[in-house]
Amino acid sequence: MAYGFLKINGARLQYCESGPDNGHLVITLHGGRGFGSKEADFSVYSRLSQYGYKVVGFDFRGHANSSLTPPFTFHQIVDDIDGVRAHFAGSDGQCILIGGSFGGFIAQQYAITYPDHVSHLILRGTAPSYHHEEEAFKVLASRLDKVPNASISMLKKVFSRFESDQEMQLVMFALSPLYSEEYNPDKGLQSCLKTKYRSETHNDLYSETEKYFDYRSQLPYLKVKTLIFDGKEDWICPISQSEELHRLIPNSVLYIIPHANHSVHLEFPDLVVSKLLLFLTGKVDDSFEL
Repeated sequence: MAYGFLKINGARLQYCESGPDNGHLVITLHGGRGFGSKEADFSVYSRLSQYGYKVVGFDFRGHANSSLTPPFTFHQIVDDIDGVRAHFAGSDGQCILIGGSFGGFIAQQYAITYPDHVSHLILRGTAPSYHHEEEAFKVLASRLDKVPNASISMLKKVFSRFESDQEMQLVMFALSPLYSEEYNPDKGLQSCLKTKYRSETHNDLYSETEKYFDYRSQLPYLKVKTLIFDGKEDWICPISQSEELHRLIPNSVLYIIPHANHSVHLEFPDLVVSKLLLFLTGKVDDSFEL
């Protein structure tokens, strides 16, 4: 694994890469508007490099170790992804795009904007529109016993704006037990302390022009091979959202993993990578179906 920086569209983006330079390019897109980073997704999907794939993850502008260079918008991040793709695969090269949560929103928009640049689309724990937020409030209300330091009003901040980086850090730490079925509070604390929280980036990506994304009318026209997967207990993008994606995207494949949550790829990395390999090599079987 190697780290570096790319200058893309005026921003300085940190990336990590693994695998042969001539391998089919895989770009991983992290979740977390304003607090996500490449490391968690890359730690799982970089295993594909053992099978000849070239895997690249990068921090979006305004996130983690990339520069705080506005604008922080869906469209700008999509254009940044295309710059990363062109750097590693050439101007006409295709990539396999893997996006989870917020990264899944961005992955859908990229596939809609640059359909000829994507050979395979892989979506984890995501949704086709902002309407997943309505369900998330209902699930949180039913699971408040798991997060005694969290509240409904805190989730409202997650879906709108924070007053400061510190407020954002405290709210996300309070909600963190919801993201996996087996939560380790000590590891959760260490993760929270290592994470860079950027309320400015978060707030811009939840502005009136960015918050209300909706790809439902465009997804039926996608022709790219698509795999959708999620944990059955996902709270913030409940599996009804994955089911809707499956219904909307022609010939897509849906796989729901029991006893897993929003961070299903971190909970069951071996299983997830094995299913990705089956999908990428065209060996999909009945076990993919919900």
